[in-house]
Amino acid sequence: MNKINEDFNIPNYIFEEIVEYVEQTAQGRCRTMKWNNIKSLLRLAQVNNRLSEQQVNHIIKNYCRE
Repeated sequence: MNKINEDFNIPNYIFEEIVEYVEQTAQGRCRTMKWNNIKSLLRLAQVNNRLSEQQVNHIIKNYCRE
């Protein structure tokens, strides 16, 4: 099993979206549309070789509150 490097750099625009999403869900707001946009950004970063598939899956697994 491959160990995922958890210290990878995510593009700033995705990081900001994730922070906003986590803050809003902590306040009890349902942000399904925002999470869908984040997943689209993550997949786009993967296609553009900014993130690996394992890194994208790691982010989705650890930050999705849906």
